Order: sequence, then structure tokens, then C-alpha cells
Amino acid sequence: MLAQDESETEQGDDSDPDIEIVVTGSRIQGAQVDDVLPVTVVGEDLIDAIDPASGDELFRAIPQAGAVNFNEQSTAGGVNGARGDIGSINLRGLGTGNTLMLINGRRMVLNPGFQTELFVPVVSPDTNTIVPGSVRRVEILRDGASAVYGADAVAGVVNTILRGGRTGGFLQANYRESDNIGLYSFSLQGGYGFDFADGRGNLTVNGHYFHENGVSASVRDYSRSSDLRPFLVGTDFEGDTQFDNRSINSPWGAFDIQGSSATSSNTTALRDDDFHLQPCSLFGPNGAADSDGRVIDLGNGICADNGGTIDRDIRYDLQGDRQLYSEKDRYSVQALASYELSDAAELYFEGSFYRSEFYREREQNTMLSAVPLGIEATAYWNPLGPTTLADGSANPNRVDNGIGSGVGAGGRALLLEDYRFVDAGPRQGSVDKDVYRMVLGLRGEIGAWDYDAGLLYSQANTNDLTRNRVSSTLVQDAINRTDETAYNPFNGGCFPGEGVNGANNGDCTPNSQAVLDTITTDVFRKGETTLALADFRVSNANVFAVPGGGVGVAAGVEFRRETFIDDRDPRLDGTITFTNAVNGDFFGSDVLGSSPSPDTSGNREVYSAFAEALVPVVSPEMDIPLIHELEVQLAARFEEFSDSSSALVPRAAVAWRPFGDLLLRGAWSQGFRAPNLIQINDEGTTRSNSVLLAPECVAEIIKGEEDDVPDCGTVGTIDFREGARTLDPEETESINLGVVFTPGFIPGLTITADYWQVEQDGIIGIFGNGNALLLDLVQRLQGSFNPNVLREAPDAGQLDLYAGTGINPAGDIIQILNPYRNLDRRTSEGVDIGLFYNFDTSFGTFDLQFNGARLISFKQEAGPDALPLFEDLNPLLAGIPELSLGDIAALQPTGFGELLEIDGRPKWRATGSVTWENGPVRVNVFGRYIDSFFDDSAQQDDTAELFPVDDWFTMNASISYTIENDGPLNDTRIRFGINNLFDEDPPIADESFGYYGSIHNARGRQFSIDIRKNF
Repeated sequence: MLAQDESETEQGDDSDPDIEIVVTGSRIQGAQVDDVLPVTVVGEDLIDAIDPASGDELFRAIPQAGAVNFNEQSTAGGVNGARGDIGSINLRGLGTGNTLMLINGRRMVLNPGFQTELFVPVVSPDTNTIVPGSVRRVEILRDGASAVYGADAVAGVVNTILRGGRTGGFLQANYRESDNIGLYSFSLQGGYGFDFADGRGNLTVNGHYFHENGVSASVRDYSRSSDLRPFLVGTDFEGDTQFDNRSINSPWGAFDIQGSSATSSNTTALRDDDFHLQPCSLFGPNGAADSDGRVIDLGNGICADNGGTIDRDIRYDLQGDRQLYSEKDRYSVQALASYELSDAAELYFEGSFYRSEFYREREQNTMLSAVPLGIEATAYWNPLGPTTLADGSANPNRVDNGIGSGVGAGGRALLLEDYRFVDAGPRQGSVDKDVYRMVLGLRGEIGAWDYDAGLLYSQANTNDLTRNRVSSTLVQDAINRTDETAYNPFNGGCFPGEGVNGANNGDCTPNSQAVLDTITTDVFRKGETTLALADFRVSNANVFAVPGGGVGVAAGVEFRRETFIDDRDPRLDGTITFTNAVNGDFFGSDVLGSSPSPDTSGNREVYSAFAEALVPVVSPEMDIPLIHELEVQLAARFEEFSDSSSALVPRAAVAWRPFGDLLLRGAWSQGFRAPNLIQINDEGTTRSNSVLLAPECVAEIIKGEEDDVPDCGTVGTIDFREGARTLDPEETESINLGVVFTPGFIPGLTITADYWQVEQDGIIGIFGNGNALLLDLVQRLQGSFNPNVLREAPDAGQLDLYAGTGINPAGDIIQILNPYRNLDRRTSEGVDIGLFYNFDTSFGTFDLQFNGARLISFKQEAGPDALPLFEDLNPLLAGIPELSLGDIAALQPTGFGELLEIDGRPKWRATGSVTWENGPVRVNVFGRYIDSFFDDSAQQDDTAELFPVDDWFTMNASISYTIENDGPLNDTRIRFGINNLFDEDPPIADESFGYYGSIHNARGRQFSIDIRKNF
């Protein structure tokens, strides 16, 4: 990876003098601006050393790229997430959507699926649509470039240059397999190009096919189980239950008895309206006889115990039903053509089609805690059902123990509050994606001016289909049937020692397939995004002369139209809804475990104009001491959005050579990121999430009902999010200061260092449920309340709870309002370091490259709405003697302060490569380092320290031999490589698969065999 003159970085086809070199960051054709700009170039040789199987693997190898939050290991969001064979880009870690991605200098269409980051919907192009074998090079401008390229170029620009202009062809086959886990992939690709019309035209066609088989999470010990405690032995977190991520939602259900006096001993021996099922053997060897008497024996070794939470020993292990890597197929075809109409005009065309097919299985869903199912008293399997069935016969399922007169002859209705329908089998997800892209352009010269005019249209479509989902309405109807065809949620799962994984996975007492067929359904989500663009730009590298040389100028206009459609299944979009059969509660989604999501669509038109100038102030010929060379770049861009406010942003950059070997460079720019179409057009989305009820929790601790904050637990709440056309673009200010040293006494050596800082203001977000309830606590301690937390009037019991606590009484939460708003401010800064050395010896050519990225700071400052959480919260909590320091630490706002080394933001990322080439033999070694950081989802109880995620270093090595003879195998290359040579596991983290899928990977040591034939 180089940040210097590109002529030193490119080999092979790119060394052809007829190939145009365009440096990302400037629109001035032919201007030598690469020294002014911090540009990283990933050429074909380095791509070969990285050996990526996908665009995602290629871009992850860039140290300046942050966490890849669109990835197949993400289990967040479910059907509301961006799923499928997808990767995203996140330069500087500033957030998905802050990096502009280009192909041959023009924008990429966004992926149709979106997902939430920090509770806000974000979008990104799909990096997997870029096939590494078709890439000539990738240019990364590591500086804000909104003044040149427009919206979204806050963190920088990634421009992928495709391979065109071929004369001849190639065929290439690759097979790679991970060591000992059965994960393999193979790919076939080829290309052919030829000149026509006496060399005035060229057509190049590339094709690619890729298949990966996918593997279960059981192939790795760290992803095999959701209980990660065995990996903590010998650490400060040994035995910490935060790492036991097995689910309390299991086939051992939790229920609530409805009606009056439900907690009375005259109703049940439980003396509690809440009860859960468990194996009777958990009480002891004598079963129910070993209990405290607050139990009902349901028979068949199953008991009902008081309380709504199942024991840890029978929690459900989600990993048993998950795939670590999914089965996937990718197809890609590209055509690039050019034709010289005259010596001064060339017509060009780019066309591509990409398709991916993705299949994945994961655990069956559970219920949202705020949306229970109603079990009527007459339900056939209800153990508190009536004494007789509808046909007058005795009810065989009504228990004969542990119930009193409070359960009359008519029985009692129940709520099913916690249950996982494991016997229905895993969810089966498939995501098919089609992406089209066409560009038609005309470029050439008019006098001394270069011009380029182009039309682009690109469209992406996804069909996300999940089979075997459970319908809330259908399963509630099935449970409430009055004969043996009813679904039975009272038969438990597996017992300890039973089945493959004991009580922690599977269901050893499943309902019949005939019954299961009546509760499941398929659920779809269809998405479409389009991008239509027309642009015209002119440039002249020498408009007029100044003492330092010719002044270069570029200017242009652009129009683009963006659209998106998010079409949800009728059971998600509010067409088919759910109503609880017992209490009449309504919910807008009928898909069990999924919040309602309305169909959403939107479009925008953007009109823009830019101008840029490169001014050589001092040239070497002027012979000025300590100013060998000095040049200045000035740029500005105006963009007008049809659905948001306009923006005018400038940029100024300077490059100063005190002497020939040393370059000092700096840049200042303003930038912006417009609200994405989802953030503007979301007319209202309801989400159900579990959250700590801060006012209630503090009151319970003061009254002695709970010992500490963790004992309070979390409760399911409903929040309502909506977009707004009043959202303003996020504004940014960027500074970049750098040095480039190319010592003449060591030919081929370049050393670079660049400091950068980005300030973002008005970041779009939501306040968040947790923060909203903390603010509600602050305001209730001050005698008021948070109006965005909608509550019912407090009942008598709640009035008693708050009496004498100093907290304004609070009723049950109806809903929390969380509109998208311009909220916070973020400041991040870091340093990029590069060392590049290319030299010849008598025994071959060596190429050494090092690229390091050091993150210095990443601070998130609260906006005005959150100031009470920083100015008032802690003094108020400190004045409550019943709260411990640990309680106060647990009642803090999230997402603010210094976030360096937190949640996937390591201080250091670096890559390095060594290439040796001698004749037909080539040897590559590539290393990648990711520094340690802290997982903020786990905190040590005694010290409040976050869990440390270890650093990670992997190395790739390969050797290739190219046959050079007069036979049919001439120009055939055979390559053998080993990726992750030392089989380094990803460091353990409190995450879904035991590691950060957005940072690390679980492929392990991977053997790669590649054969390529050029002709």
C-alpha cells in the first residue's frame, strides 16, 4: 500500500504508458497532485499478497478501515438487519455511511438492506460486489473529500479501478480450504479483450463464479457454545456469568396466571402469578419432594416452579442451531468498451451484472418480552384448564396437585411470556441479490481542455426470504385449540443428559409435524435501490502560467437521483397484525419475535457543482532556499438536496518541499453527510427492546426490594422511531498534516506520516431507551418527568413504591418516543505511517511495504438534550445513600466520552508485506496486526474494568511459478498459498460467536491453490 507517486507502485498492465493514471482526490486530468494528498494505493501485487476471496476480505486488509458492521456473523436485527452475502466500508471508524465508494471514479449504488448502528439506520454499498480478480488497483483517499466528490466523503473516498483495455485473455481457477473444519471455496474467473477498428476500439469482458460451502458454528470451540466461561479460566473474569450467553428463552416456558388473586395460596401452591417449567430433577434426586413446596408437578418429570426465569442449567444454547459461515454463490460479468470517434473524442461503456445467493440457518426465534401470547382457559394442554373438555369428557391435562379453589371448574387463562419454539426447527434464511450497473460516457479534448461526460444507472435488488418463521396469530390459535391437535407449550424440552446437548439444545418432546405445519410461515423482505447520475466535467492542467508553473483547473456539474424501496411481508408491515386472545393487547407485527416494520420508500434529487484549482506557487527552477517546491490545491462544491438543506463546502491543501527529498503537506476541509433516505422517510417504526427501568430500579433499591442494579433486571419496552425531513446534514471539519521522505541516497525508499483530525457536528441519532429512562430518573428526582417516556398513571402499588424516595411516582411505560434528531458531536484523530522500499539485487527484486494506522482519540460529546445526564445525574445519585459505587457506575449514559479502545476501536492497525521476485518465481509474505481493545458488553464486578480483547496478528505466505516456454503452457502461473499461516484463532470476546466478526475472522489456517493461464 503506497501513499506516494503511483508510478512507483504499479506493475504489470498498469506500467503501460498508454494507461491513464487518475489519482483519487482531484478532478484535474494529468495534474501531479498525488504528493498533495494522502492516498493509499493497493495495486495488483499487494492484492495478490493479501489473497482475498471477496471484496470484503480485500477492504478489511486496509488498516484505515474500521469495523465492518455489515457482515454475515452479525446476529443483530434479524429480519430488520442487512443480511446476506454483504460487506461494508467504514474508514477511520467514523461509522458506516461516512465513506464514499466509487468504481472508476463514479458512485456505487447502495445495498438495498439497511441496519441500525447506535439505533439509527445506516446504509452502505456492498463491498462484495467488487471482485478482486477484476480490480486493477484500489485508491483510498484518507482525507475528507466532500469538496471534490460531495456527500458521504466525510472519512474519505475508496475508488476501485477496474481492469479494462485487455488484448488477450486469461482463465483462472482457485481452491481454498480451511484447516480441519471442512470449510472450502472455489472460484473460476476469466477475461478476454481485443482491439477492433484498426485499434481505435477495445472490448474487454470479465466473468467470475465463486462458491463457498458454509459450516456450522460447532466447528470452532469458541463458537460452539454460547457459554464462554470456560475460556476465562485464569483471568479476572473467571466464572463471570456475563459470558454465559445461553438464552433464558427456551422450550421450558414461562407463564403468567391471569385473573384476580393469582398470587394467593388459594389459587396455586406457587403463591405467585409467574411460573416457569423445569425438570423436576433440578430440585433434587426426589424431584418435587425436594422443593420448597411452591411447585406444581405436571407429570412426566416436568414441574412448574414459581418465578418467571428458568434456571441457568436449562438455558438454551443458541450456537447449536447457528452457522458460522453461510453457503453462498456469487456470479459476476463485466464488459468495458471504448471507441475513438476521432483523435479528440472517445466513447466508452461499462456494464456489469452481479448476483449472490446466500443460505443460512439459525436458531428458531423467541418471543418479544413485551408481546406475550394469550392461552385461554379452555386450551387443551393448559394445566390450569377446566375440569371438563368441550365434549363433556374429563380434562386429562388439568393438574391434580398444587391448585386450590382459586382455579375453578372453568380453569384459568394464562399468558405465555417466554418460550422458544424449538420443535419448529431452525429458521432458514436465503438472500438473493442482483446488482446492475451501466455507464455510457464521452471523453476527449477540446483545445487544451479535457472533458468527460457520462450517464450512469445502477440498480440493486434483494429478496430476503426466511422460511420456518412462527406466526404469533397462528401459534396462539394452535395453542388454544380444544383437542389433541393443539400445540403443547407445556411439555418442556430436553432433560439433563438427554439428547446430544442435554437440556441446553434441542427439544426432545416435540409437537407433531402436522401441528407444526399450522404455526409456521415464510416471511419476506424485498429491497431495491437505484442510482441515476449524469455528470459533465472539464479540466486543464495548464490554464495559465504563474511563476511556479501552469495553474490547473477543473470544474463540473452533476445530477443524481437516488431511490429506495423496502417492501416488508404483510405480517411485518401492519397488514396482518396480532391481538392477544386473553388481554386484547394489539401489536403491529404478526411475526413472532420481530417488531413491526412498515413498508418504506423514498427518493431524492441532488444537483451539484464543483470547482478545483491546483496552483504551483514555487517551482524547483525558481531556486528559492528552503522552498524547493510549493503548490496549493483549492476546491469547493455546492450540493442542493430535494429533501434536505443545501451545503457549500471548501477545501484547501498545500504541499511544500523544503528540499527535494522531503515533502510537508497539509489540508483543511469542510464536509457533510446528508441524512440517508431511510432516516428522512421512515414514517414510524416500532421496536421492542429490553431495558433497565432506572426510576423503578432506584426506588426498589431505596425501599430494600432489590439489593443492587443488576438485580433489577430488564423489562421489555416499546419505542417509536421516525424520520424527519427537518434533519440537517451532519457537518464536518477535517485537518490533515503529513510528511513524505524519499531519501535520494536510498533509491526506492519512501517514508510517510500523516496526522488527521475529523470533527463531526449534528450527528444523526436517537436518544436511546436507556438514556431516555436515565433522563426520566433525573427529572423525576427534580420533581418532573421526561415527556418522551409515555406512561400510564401510577397505580396504588406504584405510589407506595415511590413514597418517601424523593422520586416523582411513575406508572407503567406505554411507549418511548425516539425520533431521529441531529444530536451529538464527535472528534476523532489519528496518525497514518507508511514505509515502502523497492530495490533490485543480483538475486531478484524486493518490494517491502508497511502501512500502519494509529487511532489517538475518539470522543463522543453529548448534545444539549443529554447534558442533564452529565451535569445532574451523578450528584443526584451520590445523594442517595442506598446506592453503592457499583450501582452508580451501572446507572451511566452509554455511547459518550472517550471511546478509544472501546468496542472495536483499537489504537493500532497495521499491515506489512515482503515480495521477492526472480524470473518466473515470486514469493509473498503478508502480515496483518490488530491491536487489543475492550469489549464494553462485559464489565468486571469488583473493578468495573471492561473485558480486554487481545491483539491479533496473522500472516499469509505464498509462492508462485510462471511457466515460460514455447509450449501450450506458456505464461501459466501456478500459485500455492497459506493464509493465517500459524492458525491464529480470533481473540475471545463477549459476542455472538465468541469473537468480533466485524474485526476478526474465524477461517483459521487456509490453504489456497491457484492456476492462471494467460493467452
